[in-house]
Parts: sequence; structure tokens; C-alpha cells
Amino acid sequence: MSNQVKAVLGALATIAVWATAFPCSKIALQHVDSLTLSVARVVGGAMLMLIIGVARGLHIPTSWREWGLYIVLGMTGNFVYQVVFNQGLMTIPAATSSIIMALTPMTTALMALVVYKDYMRPIGWVFTITAFLGVAIIILWNGSINIPVGAFWTLLGMVLFAIYNIVNRGLSLKGHDPITVATWSMFTGAIMSLPFVSQSVANIAAAPASTWAAIMYLAFFSSALGFVFWSYALEHAERVSDVTNFMYLSPVVAAIGAAILVGEIPDMGLYIGAPIILGSLYMFNKCR
Repeated sequence: MSNQVKAVLGALATIAVWATAFPCSKIALQHVDSLTLSVARVVGGAMLMLIIGVARGLHIPTSWREWGLYIVLGMTGNFVYQVVFNQGLMTIPAATSSIIMALTPMTTALMALVVYKDYMRPIGWVFTITAFLGVAIIILWNGSINIPVGAFWTLLGMVLFAIYNIVNRGLSLKGHDPITVATWSMFTGAIMSLPFVSQSVANIAAAPASTWAAIMYLAFFSSALGFVFWSYALEHAERVSDVTNFMYLSPVVAAIGAAILVGEIPDMGLYIGAPIILGSLYMFNKCR
């Protein structure tokens, strides 16, 4: 199996569990606050990753610089990112949140161009832009934009996750395997959340079974396994943009999941924008 195929499979698996996190988070946030959900996701995911990591022979960082990079990953991809992401979902629909997060590939590509000199052919930029135009059609279909505070929280989350992608890529290029990257980034994020654990446990204990189920899915699949898949994809990608462009699929998957799980029915904009997104993604990977 070629590295390109491995990167594509890893990216698709990631999108499957990350995009469904949008509606599942909406379910959980009906009964717990954004901080509680963030703590549960990060701590639960870190516990699972430590078990997987120990079983696979986890590499332990040997320098303060390595630990510093994992602390940055713990902030930008886990604890702080989760708090910001969930705070945004408190006031905007799951599909809208996923659309804002679809800005991540362009932001990451620009950062990678500066940090890693990741060259992307002009045709790659063309299809990156057309993919975002598909996203814009989805959000602008009704002719107006009502931007609540949650949109700004989500925009901040998008920037944080772009930084996570850049730092993750750097560790992957230095030989850090996906399990190691996912484990220690979640572990450092879990350490940051410890002061809020007791309050979060009390809030979760009072929540109904549906909230528990959503939290378990988010912690074990969307957080733990999702970050393993993502690190795996970045490890085998020739360029960061080869993987991050798959995030344009998130609005489509999230909108479908939101319609099924929380009754958020998409309008005609999704049916027009989705083919543009999918077609752009296909052409990007064919002509890159």
C-alpha cells in the first residue's frame, strides 16, 4: 500500500469520527456545560490512549523541548481547543460549526508554506479555493449571515487546530509515530484539565444515559482514535495539504449526522455545495 493511499485512508477515517462529533457534542451539551464536556473528552481519550500506547511500546519524550511541543499539542488540539469548540456549539448549529472549521485546510496550508516550505502547485490552490466556495454556498444559501458569538469561538478553535496540524507535522517528520503523538498530546491536555475534574464528574453523574453515551463516543472515538487516524495520515502524507483538504468533507458528514441525530435539517445549499466540495477534493488529489 502506497503512502498516498495510507494518507487518504487515515484522513477518511478521521473525518468519519470527527464530523460526527459535531452532532454528538450538541446532544451532550443539552445536559452538561462546555467545560465539563471538554474535560470528559480529553481525560477519557487520554486514558484509552495510554492503554494503547503502553501495549504498543510507547516512546517517552527525553527532552524538555519534546515535552514543550506536546504541551502545545495538548492545548491547541485537546483541552483548550475542546473548550473553545464546545463553547461555540452552545449557540450555533452543528453544520454551521463544521463549515467554519472547514477553513482549517487553507489556514494550515498557509502556515505550512511559511514554516515547512510545503510547496503546493497553483492548481492545488485553485481546487482549495473552489472547495471553500462550496462551503460558502452552504452557509450563504439563505442570503444572509447571522454571526452569533459562537461563530467567533469556533473561528478561534479553527486557528488553534491549524497550529496543532503544523506542530504535529513537525513531530511526524522527526520520526514520532502516530500513537506517540496522539497519546502525549492527549495526556498533556488531560493534565491541564485536572483542576476541573471533580466538578465535571458531578455534572456528568447527574446527566441522562444519552449524554453518557455521547460523551463515551466523543472521548474514545472522536478524540482518542480520531487523533491516531489523523497523526497516521499526516505521517504518510507528502504535504500537509494532502490530508487537511479532506476536512472539506466535514460539513457534509456533519450536516447528515445532525439531521439524523438532532433534527437539524439542511437546506438546498448543502445539496449544491456538497458536490462542489467533493469534486474539488477529488480533483485536488488527482492533479496535485
